[in-house]
Parts: sequence; C-alpha cells; structure tokens
Amino acid sequence: MNPRKICWKSSAWNWGPKDGIKKHAGKSLLEHMRTIPDYRCDREKPHDHAEMLTYLVAGYLNGRASVGRALCWCEDNMEMLREHMALKQGIASEATISRMLNGIDAEMFMYAFMEWTAEILCEHGIHIIIDGKALRGATEKIKNGNAPYILNAIDAATQMVIAQLPVGEKTNEITTIPELLRLLDIDGNTFTIDAIGTQKKIEEMIISEGGHFILQVKKNNPSLYNEICDAFAAFESELKCPEKERSARLKKYLEQYDRWQSSEKDRGRVVYRDMKICTDPSFLDCINEGEIDYIQTVGCMEQVRVPIEKDAEGNDITVGKKEYLEKGTVRRPRPEKSDAMEAEYQQVGMISDLTLSAEEMAKYKREHWKIENNLHHVLDDAFREDRSTAKGSRNNLSVIRKIAYNILRIVIIRDHPGWGIQRMMDYFSTHLDLTEKMLFTPIPSFY
Repeated sequence: MNPRKICWKSSAWNWGPKDGIKKHAGKSLLEHMRTIPDYRCDREKPHDHAEMLTYLVAGYLNGRASVGRALCWCEDNMEMLREHMALKQGIASEATISRMLNGIDAEMFMYAFMEWTAEILCEHGIHIIIDGKALRGATEKIKNGNAPYILNAIDAATQMVIAQLPVGEKTNEITTIPELLRLLDIDGNTFTIDAIGTQKKIEEMIISEGGHFILQVKKNNPSLYNEICDAFAAFESELKCPEKERSARLKKYLEQYDRWQSSEKDRGRVVYRDMKICTDPSFLDCINEGEIDYIQTVGCMEQVRVPIEKDAEGNDITVGKKEYLEKGTVRRPRPEKSDAMEAEYQQVGMISDLTLSAEEMAKYKREHWKIENNLHHVLDDAFREDRSTAKGSRNNLSVIRKIAYNILRIVIIRDHPGWGIQRMMDYFSTHLDLTEKMLFTPIPSFY
C-alpha cells in the first residue's frame, strides 16, 4: 500500500490586508452556510442563521467546547466578527442558538458540510474509514435509553471527516452503512469498516460502484470467523513440517501464503502484530459454494499487547510474547484470545477484493483505527462531545464540531505537522487572524 502524498495546490496562502486577499476557487465557510435553508419566517429573523452557524464554529475552533462558552468567545471578539458579518442584533443567546440548531434541516446542513469539504479535499482514489460513535451524553434523553450513534467517514491520509450520518433509533449500523455509502464517491476508493460492515449487501454495493474493501471478520459472523482462524492454524502447522511431508491439499494454498510480523513499544506495552494472508481464498466454503466470487485475499491477524513491567530497582522484567501467552506475568494473568479491539490478545479475520501482501493488509487494519484514536477520542477529549446532553440538536451540533475539527486538521497538515488538536486550539486562541482566514476566505484545496 502506497500512502497518499498530501500536497497543496496553492504554494502559498496569500494572506494580507483584507482588501488584498487572493481569491481561490470555491466559497468561504460563511458562504457555504448561506446555502442552508433558513426554516424561520421573515418576522422571526433578528439573527442571520448563516452568521450564527459561522461564529459558533469560531468559538469551537478556539477551544470553547460548549455552546455557552463558544458564544462568550464571540462576545469577546465582536469587533473582528463584525468586519466580516453584519451581526445586526449582536451575538444570539444560547436559547436562540439552540432553537436554530433544532430547526435547520440536518440533512441540508450535512450536504453543505460535505460540499465545503469536497472543495478542499480530493475524494477520489483515497482510503475511507467508516465507523460509528456513540453520543453518550444524550442517552438519558432518548426514549429507549440507548445511546444515539453517528456513523463517520474520514480520509485516512488527512484524518479529515468527509461525511456523517446518524443511526436512526429504529435502525442499526448495518442498515445505515449503505445509506452513508450512497452519499460518498465509491468509484476508485478503498473502504475499511469494522466487522459489523462485513455483509454481502455492503460488499456487493462497493464492488458494483467500482470501489474496493478491506473488512474484518469477527465472532458476530461465527462460521466465517472460525473457518478463517482454523484454516490459518492448519497452514501454520503444515509449515512446521518438512516440505516432503506436507499435505498435497494444502500445498496450493501455501504457495499463495504470506506472513508479516512486527513489534513496537507503545503506551507502556510491547505490541506484537502477526498478519498471515492467502491470495487463494478457495478454502472458504462460501467461495466453493459459489456464493461469493470477488474475494481475492483472506487474512488472519493476531495482536498481542504485553505490558512493560519493572522490578523495585527499576530493571525491565517484561516477559516475551510466548511466555506472556503461556503464563501471563506476575501482575497480569494469562490473556484469553478475543476478537475485541481492546483485548490484550486479539485475533480477527480479514477479507478483501484486492490482492494484497500480508504487510499491506496489516497496514490497512492499523490505518483503520485512526478514526478511533484521531477522531472519536479527540471529539470526546477536546470537544467534550461525550458530555453534551443536546437531544434535538445533537446531529447539527456534531457537524459544527467536525467543521472545527477539519479546520484544525488543515492547519496542522499545512503548517504544524505533529501537533495535536488541543495544541492547535490554543494556537488559534492567540492568533485571531487565523480564525478570520479559515472562516471568511476560501481555503486552498489539496490532494
């Protein structure tokens, strides 16, 4: 897998006096906000809805992780905002903002967000990660008591969000994923989805539209999961035998077999990864029965996280992978094999319509979890999304956060690689001109 190189189409962002800003193709964020229909009648418009949406983004962009705090930031920076917006009645109250977020069409708002992102980011030939996130703060306000979910789609290379779709209260992620795919450009793109997306309908939809997939197989698909795990265990056992004693039946599979292993220290533990693949998937019953004819690579990934331990003198007494799986450690019992992402000993199956090496498939799997670490965790940590109790406005408020998140990501990529979102928020709060640039002028595109 060759990672996509990120380049700016404009070599310089010509930012200078307000009457000398170089115009770029596309519209500013404020102009995109004006494409969203205003649901209010004429006599109820003391505040412009596009202006309200834009300055709310500004507050979140500058580290104010709630509607109330975001509006306080806007009050403090009224002079700058009035250089770009009329603000005839000043900054709206929190109650007015809440009514506005409840009233505007969530679908139209999401389309405006997607159009704005598409002007900045090339969305063809990319790796798109799809995964769901719970809005736990709104759980108690939902009738059935279940946490509402939103499906997110991000570009793996830039980590920017390109679309979101709420999971309806009477549906689930399996039925919502195809709806999200219909909103995206599938042709030429490669999709990774967790095991819940490993459904024939979803696979065929991606293939029919010219896309590709790398999907995980877990215990929610028990027959396929067990078949893959058992087959690779048999391959490994066979490889330990002298070549002349190997089974004739398995020989053709071993000719298409590949393995990739790695280990690294990460967050107080040593992580061992072992990916095994076979590019002859005919050992699967579903292939032999003619149910599926598009799978080209089948894989089995084992990941073991061994905790780093030290004795009273500070000496490293961390055990090796084999000993940890057999005996555990003094402080940790022997881990049980599981398909859960957070398991210390994880084993999952993988399937793809692409012909991949073991290293390529392992990299796709690892790239997939960027959505968890670099988006979902950030939304909860920096934007306090998990603490928001908004109900009717939760989907529109989620888009507000993601607009701010994408802007922060753009500046990180362009000017400060390696910075975190929280640090970039702090940077925005001390560089007011950067907020002006990102909200009120078109952003140069990159690919």
